[in-house]
Amino acid sequence: MRATLRWAHADFRAHRGEALFVVLASAGIIASLLLAGALFSYAANPWQRSFNQSRGAHVWLHTRPGADVDALSGLDGVASVSGPFRTAAATVESRGARASVTLRAAEATPPQTGRPLVTAGSWLTVPDGGTDRDGAVVLEASVARALWAGPGDTVRITGPDGAPRILRVSGVAEAAEPRYRPGGAPGIGWVLSPALDAMAQGQPLGRSVGLRLQDPGDTDFVVQRAVTVLGADRVAQVTKWQQARAEAGGDDQLLGQVFAVFGLGALLAAALAASGAIAARVRGQLRDIAVLKAVGFTPGQVTRGFLVQHLAFALLGVTLGTAAIALLGARIPGRIGDAAEMWQGLPGHTALMIGIPCGAVLLIAAATGISAWRAGRGAPRAFYKTGDGGGPMGGVAGGRGGGTRERHLLSQA
Repeated sequence: MRATLRWAHADFRAHRGEALFVVLASAGIIASLLLAGALFSYAANPWQRSFNQSRGAHVWLHTRPGADVDALSGLDGVASVSGPFRTAAATVESRGARASVTLRAAEATPPQTGRPLVTAGSWLTVPDGGTDRDGAVVLEASVARALWAGPGDTVRITGPDGAPRILRVSGVAEAAEPRYRPGGAPGIGWVLSPALDAMAQGQPLGRSVGLRLQDPGDTDFVVQRAVTVLGADRVAQVTKWQQARAEAGGDDQLLGQVFAVFGLGALLAAALAASGAIAARVRGQLRDIAVLKAVGFTPGQVTRGFLVQHLAFALLGVTLGTAAIALLGARIPGRIGDAAEMWQGLPGHTALMIGIPCGAVLLIAAATGISAWRAGRGAPRAFYKTGDGGGPMGGVAGGRGGGTRERHLLSQA
């Protein structure tokens, strides 16, 4: 083993340029694979992406009038609270389509927790007069799709008082909550408080409050505590983040499968590229392998020597590539940087950050071992380099025409 290490060190000193290239290539491949994993997770998990960007609430409690929701902020395990928001049931109509929604009284500034992400148009704005008794509404994206409505369109809203009103759609927003489905749970619409008061006409309103938890695994426990604090008769509905993710996941299943196919193709291409590069480097050192066998190295020792070299290169390159993405990935401009930043909070991030580098090291080890074993299994044969005088050269320095005799052993592989 000592001789193998000494040869590996000597070979590294003789081929420093090649070693640097192998390390940089390994780092580049790992960085590319990790960025591909980030983009895949970013595209295949739109609900999780929205949840992270909006600092979504893990639990939404919809209460009846009279519930004391202010006590929920003191529950153990609650990191922050969204709301409470006064709510009222309403019906929205547009272009012959109709949808049931829950209108929430919102402020001109979206909340920090459970913040709706405006994807089109703009958020609610207070007019110059300071009140907005009719004004504008922001529709959740699934409601807007069902109504074929977008920013600038007008919709007809019938509130608790039964009187229809015409409101302008100021924007469309995504929310990390269960989506609207015809015949199912109602969608969400946001209006300013004066507009909701005008629709309620003094009728008692319910409230909705979102709880962002310190540990998502404590969801069921926190729900039980919250219902106990509020009173079961005061709670109209409870929605959990698992329910919203499951509903969104069904719509994104096909997209995830498509990206999975392309991801596997990228992994296969990277594997073939790495294997080809390693095999080419090993074949380029057949002369060195023949010399090693001539001085007594066995095929196993030759294989171990190449493994020591390439595993060291692979570990160094993998470490550099992984560290670069972990530390600098979020600073890449554009969508790639956004994906790398969001990926850190998505499920499976740690597994991919460990699995991809480990898989690459195992692949490089396998490719190196197979190539070195094939190159080293053949028996050496003698090859004589002739001097200036012709014929095989002897082992003693000759005169002017003689030169020095050297013997080179090449492999038959």
